[in-house]
This record gives sequence, structure tokens and C-alpha cells, in this order.
Amino acid sequence: MKKFFSFSGTISGTTFLLRILFVFLLMFPFLVAIIAKWTTYFMSLGNFDISDQSIENQMEIQSFGDELAQKISENPEFYLNDFMQSFTYGWIIIFIICFIPPVWFALATSYKRVSALFFEQRKGVFIAIILFDIVSDYIFLTNSGIINSILSLIGMLIFAFLIFNNSKFEKHEG
Repeated sequence: MKKFFSFSGTISGTTFLLRILFVFLLMFPFLVAIIAKWTTYFMSLGNFDISDQSIENQMEIQSFGDELAQKISENPEFYLNDFMQSFTYGWIIIFIICFIPPVWFALATSYKRVSALFFEQRKGVFIAIILFDIVSDYIFLTNSGIINSILSLIGMLIFAFLIFNNSKFEKHEG
């Protein structure tokens, strides 16, 4: 198991693709934690019993949901700020614990593939790819338009290059 999370060795393009797909499975606990936090926040806004299966209670829950959706559409900033303030240290720790393994695994996977393609310059190329990802994510979140399309295209070309380009190694150790 240790070799999957370590930054040593090289991997093929096929292994790189499969490992990147596995990162999505590793993100499942993080997704469950987000849904759990979201659900507990909105459940705390209502005064009803979720375990009560009566028609009256179900109608009350439905009307609460409709009213809440209308309130959120009228003032989304209030609910976003209230949701962000509802985080406790426990929730933050849960999110960090759920987020570290997929990020570490993705970074190790990318480093191993970059090592297979650019062995002598692997650290510089790896840092350049990570910096490109961070900058393009920031630009994507703050801007819109043609620049997002261009950055997305460049990112897809880099990803395709990492998958399809042949490395000089016959046997990969990772």
C-alpha cells in the first residue's frame, strides 16, 4: 500500500489514467461528509421530526422546503454566510481527514508519471504542472469567457500528453 502513496518509481499512461480515476473513488468520503454537513445544516433550520412518516409531517417538510427555497433565492448571501459560520472544528477536521488521501494520491500519481516522461527534469516539470493547475483554477473561478476555454483546452492537452506519450522505461516501478 505504501508504494501507491509514495513519490518514487514511474508508471505507464494506462496506470496513470486508472490511478486518476481511483482518485474519484477516494473522494467519496469527502462527498459524503459534504452532504452530511449540508443536510444537518438545513435540518437544523426546520422544526419537524424527520422520523415521523405521517402525511401531515411530510406536508410540513415539503412546505418547509418550498419556503426555504424561496428565502434562499431572495437572499442567498445570508444563507451562505450562515452555512459557513455553522462549521465547527470537528467538521473542519473531518473534511481535512477526508481530503488528504485523494490529494496525496493524485500528487504521487502525477509525480510518478512525470518521472516516467521527464526523468532528469521531473521536479521542475511537476512543479510547473501543479502551478499551472493552481493558476488555471484561480482564473477559472474568478473569470469567465474565452480564457477559461483556452485554459481548459491546455489542461486537457497536458492530461492527454501524460496519458498517451511513451516513456523511455520498459518496466515501470510504481
